[in-house]
Amino acid sequence: MENRSPYVVNAPSISIIMLKVLLALIPGIALYVYVFGLGVIINILLASVTVILTESAILAIRKLPIKPFILDGSGLVTAWLLALSIPSIAPWWIIVLGTILCIIFGKHLYGGLGYNLFNPAMVGYAILLISFPSIMTHWQIPSNLMIGHTDWLDQIKVIFNSNLLSKRNPRCNELCDPSS
Repeated sequence: MENRSPYVVNAPSISIIMLKVLLALIPGIALYVYVFGLGVIINILLASVTVILTESAILAIRKLPIKPFILDGSGLVTAWLLALSIPSIAPWWIIVLGTILCIIFGKHLYGGLGYNLFNPAMVGYAILLISFPSIMTHWQIPSNLMIGHTDWLDQIKVIFNSNLLSKRNPRCNELCDPSS
């Protein structure tokens, strides 16, 4: 029998609560994609894969069962929140590193779900912001304010080729050709 408050008779499971949180994020993600482009989807996918691999490795090191902790969805919520807080054109390794850091230092260092002092996603964000301030504050101009729209292929090139971030033409309101 689970330990629940005296007035909560049929409390939902952790996995149901986390699923509801993920579903609640979908409208915000849709707006984020509309305003900033498909880079956020890449961030979410990278963070989701990274959190599953990282949490599995940490649970194996701690000799805990992997399946129930992965299926509870708390890691995915953390990954999605971190992915939404990072610029949509950040290099791929920023989201991977941030996800690893938030699972290690934000969640498992304190004992896992329910024992963390701070929101694990924001722990990862804070570490990234302190470590890489120029990347973490380099946001793309929203697409409805841009003169020339940056298409999704250009966003993918920026995410997976991080040296393009430093080759920005100040005369442009968008990502420009690095040779110009």
